[in-house]
Amino acid sequence: MKKSASIKDVANLAGVSIATVSRYLHGKLNRMSTKTAQQVKNAIDKLNYVPNAAARQLITNKSKTIAIIVVNIADSFSTELFKGASFVLESSGYTTVMLDTNSQQQKEQHLINEVGLNTYDGLILQPLGSDAVTIKNEVKREMPIVILDRKLDYSPWPQVLSDNYSASYNAAKYFQNNGCTEAIVLSSTISVASTRQERLKGIKEVYPQVKVLELEANNSGKHNHAIYHKLGKALTNTNSKTVLFFLEERWFFTFLSALLSDGLISNKNLQISGFADTDLIPTIWPTAKMIMQNPYQIGKKAGQLMLKLLNGDHQAIPPVTIIKTKFN
Repeated sequence: MKKSASIKDVANLAGVSIATVSRYLHGKLNRMSTKTAQQVKNAIDKLNYVPNAAARQLITNKSKTIAIIVVNIADSFSTELFKGASFVLESSGYTTVMLDTNSQQQKEQHLINEVGLNTYDGLILQPLGSDAVTIKNEVKREMPIVILDRKLDYSPWPQVLSDNYSASYNAAKYFQNNGCTEAIVLSSTISVASTRQERLKGIKEVYPQVKVLELEANNSGKHNHAIYHKLGKALTNTNSKTVLFFLEERWFFTFLSALLSDGLISNKNLQISGFADTDLIPTIWPTAKMIMQNPYQIGKKAGQLMLKLLNGDHQAIPPVTIIKTKFN
């Protein structure tokens, strides 16, 4: 096997020092003549020299890699966040790595800890909870951090959010004005996530007596089956026009087949609404009136903020950026 050229080989061929080659590789051309820079370039081209990433990292203390921790890669919301952020960061020469907490607090703590202990240049985080102090204690070193999809009180990091409260309130008001006198909410555990709290708060402003059914994100067995039984009972025991809000898109698809087979979703007194990350729900059920989020744009904005942090442009960054939803 042919041995790869080293930085020493480049220096020898160019007739310069290793330090000069290193300066060339890091773009410090103002510290050498045009002739010397051309000599180094010619030597690199002739030897097909590829700089060692690990060695470069030791010199610059930069890995050009950004960690993106998401709640659950099974959710299109999380994957679209990653795509949006990656588009921006990779266009600027960074590599992005997606890490999945799978909706598990202990795993989130482990991943944040690992990111802090390794050489990532920054962290974009979609946390499970809304406790800034807990997250801060898990970060092992100073690094640029951007928070997605969670509103953290007293956050030292910039945050990118949907307009959760106003979107829910406006949607609920629409249904109230169109004759819906009752509301039912299906959601993962609400207390752990500020997004769900804000969404429920908006609905409660219009429907104070809303019935809330909470599901377990990592449990598709007996618990969620029991919740569906309660939902079916609530829908069959009322003659009132009712709106069923899904605070997350996943639960619509989880229960769609059962709702169809039991004839519940086609009830003329039932309206379907909630937060959607894709166009799938309106395509499958055209009468559904969904609050359309834009996770890709949320991710893009987070990527843009991360680049500003990496460049030291802190003053141009607002503490909270809101990405508007659309109500279809």
